[in-house]
Amino acid sequence: MDDAFAREVTTRLLLKSKGYEFDYENQFWVREWTTNAGQEKVLEVALKTEDGEWNKLMMTTEGKVFYAEAISEGVE
Repeated sequence: MDDAFAREVTTRLLLKSKGYEFDYENQFWVREWTTNAGQEKVLEVALKTEDGEWNKLMMTTEGKVFYAEAISEGVE
């Protein structure tokens, strides 16, 4: 098995195990966090850029990004 393919499969399994779901419309992995007894929601997004780097974003359910971090070693 090719190393890059194996890393991709491992990353996808890790994301699934941490509660992420793949959003086919937006082409990223996402999980939802709630606070304030469920009254407020934010989305945690993991996405792979065209150059193969992973980024982690926190955004509102309306799509406003309020935190972004480049993750060079992959998703943890």
